[in-house]
Amino acid sequence: SLPGEMAQKLTMTLLLWESRGVMSAATVGTGCRIRKTTEELLLLTPTLAQHTLPWLIDTLSSVDAASDSSQEFFSVLIRLVEGNSNTTLGASMPSTSHLNSLGTGVCHKLSSHPRPSSDMVSIDFSTGVLCGCLKLLKSLIQNGAGAYLLEGVRRLLTTSDEIPWSQMEIPSKRFGWLRAKLSLSQQENEDCTILNLMGTLFDGFLWDGSSSSSTAICCDKKSRKLGFEAITACATACTGGYGYVVLASRISEIVVSASPSLRHRWGQYVCAEDRGSSRLITGSSKYSGLRNQGCTCYMNSVLQQLFMMPELRENISSATIPSSLRSSGVGLTDKSANLIGKSISIQWDSGVSYDATVESYNKNTGMHTIRYVPLQVSSVNNTYGSAGGSMGHQVSLHQDDISGLPQEMPDEFVLCEGRPGKETGSFEIIAVPSNGAGESRSMDDNGITAGENSSEEPLVANDCLLDVKETDDEASYRCLLEEVQRTFVHLDEGARGRVFDPRSLVEASGCLRLEFDVWQQNDASEFAMKLLDRIEVPLKRWSTPQFKYLEHTFRLKQTKQKLCKECGLKTNREENLMNIDCQIRGKSDIHEALSTMCEVEYMEGDNKVFCDKCKKNCDTVLRTAISALPDMLILSLKRFDLDYNTFETVKLNSRCAFGQTLNMKRYTLEGIEAVEKSKEKNSESDSVMDTSEEDFDPLSSLPDEDYEYRLAGVLVHHGVAQGGHYYSFIRDRLPGDDVNSNMWYRFDDEDVTPFDPSSIEIECFGGKVKKETKWPNGQVNTVETEQLANALMLFYEKVKPAKFCSKESANDCPMDEESDSKTDVTLTTGVGVFQADVTRSNTTHRSHTFLFDSEFQTFLKGLLEHALISSEHVSNSENMHVSNLSSSKGTEALTIKEKDNWRLAIIKLTLSFYFNVLLHSVEKEVLDEWTKSLVAVLNASQEGSTFLANEVARGTCSVNENWLRVYTSDCPEDLSRSAAVQVFAAAFQNCITRPEEVKALEAWTQAWSQQLAAIEKAGKERGQQIVLPTALGTKWKHHEDVSRIDADTVSSLGVIISYLSVLLEVAPRTWRYNAELCALLKALGTVSDENGGVCLRKALIQAQVPARLICLMTREKAPQLLRNSMPGSSLSQDIAEAMTRPETSLSSHLLPLGSSSVGMGSGVGNANNNSTMPAPSDHINCLNALASIIGISGVKSASLTFETGNFIKGRPIINLTTAAQEALASVFNECAPASGEMEQRDILNYLKLCGLCVPQQRIINILSKYGKESKYLTLDGFLDYYRDTFQSNEVQVRSDLRSFGFRPDLTRCSHDARFYASDERQIPFERTETVTVDVSEMQRIKPLELGRLADLGLASFNLYSAAHSTDSHVAEYILAWSTYQKDTSRLLSESLRSLYRAQPSWAGSEIAQACTMIFKVLAALPDDKQKDRISCLMQSMEKIHSHSEGGSGILIVAKELSLSRSSQHYDSDYHHNSSLFERYIDTLKDLRKLQGISTWMSENRSVWNWIEQYLQTDLVQVSHHQLRGDYHSRGEVGVVQLAPGALTHHNQSDSDANIGGNDSDDEDEESRYEAGDSYSSGKIIVSGAGLVTVNGVYNYNGAFDTVARYSKSGIWKNREETFSLFRCRLSDNTKRWYISIVPKNIQPGTNKDTDFYLATATGDQSELPDSVTWMTAKEGTEPAPAVTYKCDPISDSGEDPIDQTEQISGEDHQHTADTVEDDENMCYM
Repeated sequence: SLPGEMAQKLTMTLLLWESRGVMSAATVGTGCRIRKTTEELLLLTPTLAQHTLPWLIDTLSSVDAASDSSQEFFSVLIRLVEGNSNTTLGASMPSTSHLNSLGTGVCHKLSSHPRPSSDMVSIDFSTGVLCGCLKLLKSLIQNGAGAYLLEGVRRLLTTSDEIPWSQMEIPSKRFGWLRAKLSLSQQENEDCTILNLMGTLFDGFLWDGSSSSSTAICCDKKSRKLGFEAITACATACTGGYGYVVLASRISEIVVSASPSLRHRWGQYVCAEDRGSSRLITGSSKYSGLRNQGCTCYMNSVLQQLFMMPELRENISSATIPSSLRSSGVGLTDKSANLIGKSISIQWDSGVSYDATVESYNKNTGMHTIRYVPLQVSSVNNTYGSAGGSMGHQVSLHQDDISGLPQEMPDEFVLCEGRPGKETGSFEIIAVPSNGAGESRSMDDNGITAGENSSEEPLVANDCLLDVKETDDEASYRCLLEEVQRTFVHLDEGARGRVFDPRSLVEASGCLRLEFDVWQQNDASEFAMKLLDRIEVPLKRWSTPQFKYLEHTFRLKQTKQKLCKECGLKTNREENLMNIDCQIRGKSDIHEALSTMCEVEYMEGDNKVFCDKCKKNCDTVLRTAISALPDMLILSLKRFDLDYNTFETVKLNSRCAFGQTLNMKRYTLEGIEAVEKSKEKNSESDSVMDTSEEDFDPLSSLPDEDYEYRLAGVLVHHGVAQGGHYYSFIRDRLPGDDVNSNMWYRFDDEDVTPFDPSSIEIECFGGKVKKETKWPNGQVNTVETEQLANALMLFYEKVKPAKFCSKESANDCPMDEESDSKTDVTLTTGVGVFQADVTRSNTTHRSHTFLFDSEFQTFLKGLLEHALISSEHVSNSENMHVSNLSSSKGTEALTIKEKDNWRLAIIKLTLSFYFNVLLHSVEKEVLDEWTKSLVAVLNASQEGSTFLANEVARGTCSVNENWLRVYTSDCPEDLSRSAAVQVFAAAFQNCITRPEEVKALEAWTQAWSQQLAAIEKAGKERGQQIVLPTALGTKWKHHEDVSRIDADTVSSLGVIISYLSVLLEVAPRTWRYNAELCALLKALGTVSDENGGVCLRKALIQAQVPARLICLMTREKAPQLLRNSMPGSSLSQDIAEAMTRPETSLSSHLLPLGSSSVGMGSGVGNANNNSTMPAPSDHINCLNALASIIGISGVKSASLTFETGNFIKGRPIINLTTAAQEALASVFNECAPASGEMEQRDILNYLKLCGLCVPQQRIINILSKYGKESKYLTLDGFLDYYRDTFQSNEVQVRSDLRSFGFRPDLTRCSHDARFYASDERQIPFERTETVTVDVSEMQRIKPLELGRLADLGLASFNLYSAAHSTDSHVAEYILAWSTYQKDTSRLLSESLRSLYRAQPSWAGSEIAQACTMIFKVLAALPDDKQKDRISCLMQSMEKIHSHSEGGSGILIVAKELSLSRSSQHYDSDYHHNSSLFERYIDTLKDLRKLQGISTWMSENRSVWNWIEQYLQTDLVQVSHHQLRGDYHSRGEVGVVQLAPGALTHHNQSDSDANIGGNDSDDEDEESRYEAGDSYSSGKIIVSGAGLVTVNGVYNYNGAFDTVARYSKSGIWKNREETFSLFRCRLSDNTKRWYISIVPKNIQPGTNKDTDFYLATATGDQSELPDSVTWMTAKEGTEPAPAVTYKCDPISDSGEDPIDQTEQISGEDHQHTADTVEDDENMCYM
């Protein structure tokens, strides 16, 4: 009923209602309800809805951009545009004219939206209207594409400086068709409109790279998210995917421009801006911070104080220096190309300089490619095998051998900046490469410097020196001034949020000669004074006006006056200072401290001073005053003082107050003299009694403005004298800026935040502070403590500074001898030199901020997922054609393949972003998500996989773009390397399925075969072994021509394999990062045969990759032929370390927080690997790669657990993988009874099948934690048990699975490989036998020929020695595979000699275990040569050493040792032959468990019957068909190694932190289960000893040597004694059990014991004494005793649930064996 205009006004007023007056929760809530009610009314009333849209369109332009009350307004607009009939109750769809007007209006609103600027300080910048416009724009695009935006986008383009995207060139040749299509379009075409809109939104609203002083319009999280959504809508609306292609091209430009600066920076990136809210405080500070180098806060705080002085900053930045002398900046950039081909010496952080040659220069990135000269290594003789007992070869490595090694790989970086942890950025030109590395050098006539911080004259364009004389000190001071200029220019011109790294300034500050090293904490006051003093030197010579300004600003004059009291003579002596030292001990404020300086001292009596006028010593008055005040007064508070009691430096934290203003009248010479005159005048007028002048101030005659100062900055120290932290409070004082003249900031290194000056007293005065603590009972405790943060320096600025004219100063400055004529010298200012560097840094910083923004990454990841999902839609329309961009005549239709090109463009973009940007961040969750997505995309897109493989192949010809090298050799981040290799593997595995790639790779393989044949022929002709190349050469080189990759005539995988060979050759020098290199090779080797795996493995074998892997594992112990052929891979670790340049930090170099641009800091990381030698675990991937490539299936270790993403107490919660659960479930079902619940007996039998024998208390612990009602173990409890065990003992879990025939990849061996039939029963094989039978089944398919070198390496004992220490399970597979049906005499002979020579030490034990593993595999291998191998193993007649009369067979050597042993007398220690004999006995015990050995021994009993008494097997160590495990060889990765007494699967439980675990908060009992208590509940029964008094029951009596100790009472020599049964460790590290009498108060195992009987502690059951080898000692008599271990009853019901006795003698052997066999029948029948 209201008139139209009134109704419109009322409706819009209510819809945009804003609360006025005092803002409170009530008023805000009221306004919100009014707007919400109006919105509902409009949408639910059809009549109003029809009239509302025009009103909204008219009102849109007048909505305040800063309004926070527009949400409902835009909500109504969007609902009306969408025409939702359900909400508008039948309202008609909006007309086209209205939508056109709305499109124009929203574009106009966006074009007029203000852009936040870094100069806008502490101003709320609301993005509510912006977000509304973006939502509305997205809705218009989705409902009408570009039809409604033609006019609006045209207006946006007129107000924008950005290039229309419809005119943007597409650099990729692959999308040349797109440019042709766009050129045919009309300006009004909808697609062009959408492209231009997308470009405007991206470049104008989201990308902030256009201006250094501006911020992106979409500056908060919400607006950026909506902006990217609008761009996605635009890209989707374009027909044919053109929008995606153009968008990908634009983003790729940003990625490419940012990637060079990220190349050597690794670590987590944190954006500088907080975009977490809908409102952004745009620039809480407009100033940038400084990077702290660790202890350089003292320097940063002073520099920030000086920088905040506007005129000083301007004068320092504009100071001139001859361009020929500058060591950095534009001048050096111009000379960079002249360095090509020159030899240079580069300084490293370690302080050593290394020689290198400059090979090239990239103008786009400013980087040089250099190649270091190999380090000089003196001749080395490496002898190995002395400890390990191997062949004892001697490897003599001379300089000629080193020169034959692969040359150093090139490096590419900015020479004047260096790399984190490596180069400092300082280098010098050398005339001739030096003969050594790291030598100190002196410059000769031709030596010219061209690096940062260089103290010599720099390289000039014509390579000659200018006639400019400069001493070393002058050069260092000039470099210092340059770095101050660089710092000031970067801080002044840098982008907001950027942090500058003054590392080079810190290095240049070494010339200040501070008390401590510049990298350590120093006194800020000392640094400030020395800095100002030193930079005066170059200023005085080259920039006189700036020198005079510096002198005028800081120079004050202190006058020491001497006044004779007799003649009145005044003598003044002036001293120039830059600060005033104020003694604050006992002073309450700054005035008292200054007054102390001006105190009068009377020299009388013996202290009289000679007067020049009186010519005698007279009473004299001495006083000090300020005779000339500077514009900037610096007061240094002397808080560091000497404690005369302790003579240590202490910090005075007493209170010293100071004001915002300071009047210096009373401390000046004029003020003191004015007071004196006033006193004299008053004394003369005392008799007059004139009281009219009693209140007269004698200083009033001096004008206040000449002495008045205003506080400008405070430098604070927080801490103690020995250490602390410096930071500054500074007042902003830009000239003419009255608004911000009172703004204060806190400058704390990188952080610059606003500061309230009213808090200066609390923050800076010092003194004591009271802290109150309120206890739960209500009592308040007050403690008074010293305030450790207090002012150290005060900066006061003169209210009325003295006038200074730079021109007059320049004219007045006299020219001395040092002042050269500047007419012939080209001078440059700091601003002119460093401006280009600042611009580049700002651009890079904005690129990094944009690329690491979480909203951008979410947007890009969404594009990738869309490309993957939409592929299904495209596949349903293969025969469709895409319409043209316009209906212009002659335009060809696009096929579906052309339409699908946009998807490839997105994949290319995301891959470039992933490798060039994202992997430089180490946020695990983000990397995992991206990696999974990319792997899925590459698996689905063969074209994408081919592109990545081609890019990687092309990159091998470059340095920085070489992703393969970066992520398998250079990158220090484990997460990044692992993620990259996963993506590489997915692409390469998919690429090999292409027929074109297979054909090209086969040709490449054939070329390698021909090249190897040619090399072998040439070697025979020369009579020497030729070093194998890592790539194809001469006539086969065209097979690796990367320029022909796109034509499918060159195999990209072939090129990649060749480069992997290059990396393997240098791997000994980069072993810390080699795990992923081998992981990639392992992935290539595991490709299935149907997917091209055979072709790929053939290529790897022909390129000699297996042989190189063998060399990498064995190094200098590799066979001589391999060392000659592959000197790089076989380089010993000692030589490799000697040839490696040490970095200051081997860890990741973190990306700077808030900065990542050139010239910014790299941060410092913590070392993640300080080891100088690789451990066996470092070879796991290498061993697996070797196994995979030679064709062994199932050796790729599958993950057993995964992180759920949840945490408890900071620890991630893990769970078993599906594959692991299925494997363990099958094990449980086989071992559990039909009820599906394990009782104690079942658990005992199961653990025995796993190779373990544990006490009953351990089983009770398992049931208590994981069992059902603590009685039964169900499948769920079984899985929970293994989940917890995995966290502390992964090796045990894998060993248990191996016991049941599971391979590392969790596939299972066949039934025939796990069981053999015996008397109609299924008996499990011993684990080694399972491996050999499994390999024999694999060999049914003829394996690939590996070549002479690989076969030679696989027959090397040293390979299996290293492999056994790494992963014995995989080692067994490789050994069985490589020796099946082959001659093994050489390997067997070498192994037998190694067993004999192994020393009785830990290293020798490792060798012996490796020998045993080899013997077992060779003896168990079921082929035609098995019997011959066993015969050779047992009775080989090859001499073991030159003096041996017999052979090297085990039985022969054992008999020889036995005869030697029997002739010796033994005491508590044993000769080496005794230990060696026992080692042979142990080896025979292990071998006897094998079926093949057992058969041979039964057929040849006469050969070994003499040793039968030593081979009586313990019942604890039952025969091979009773236990599955190999109990002896447990000291390796991959086979569990039990610590003494550790008969447990794990030491702690994390079940409380895992889903499905025990909810109890109590700690796991077994974490407290001590090793010595393993058998504390049992007793030992000794019987049958010749000395009867020894027989009896020995009860538990504590622990010794980490196992239980037992004792009993008895009579010996008519005295009652305590007989002890204990285990002890001898000097040769062997362990033995003794039955002895141990004197009281003395530990067992000494020569004071009375020993009766002894036995060797061997095998895994060393916690219990071994009975079979019991022998008599000094006091014992034959026969030796039998020993029985008896468990105490543990059943609550009084029944013993399992057999309580574990018989250790041989009497009840058959009974126990039958029991276990019955249990096995239950499990396996």
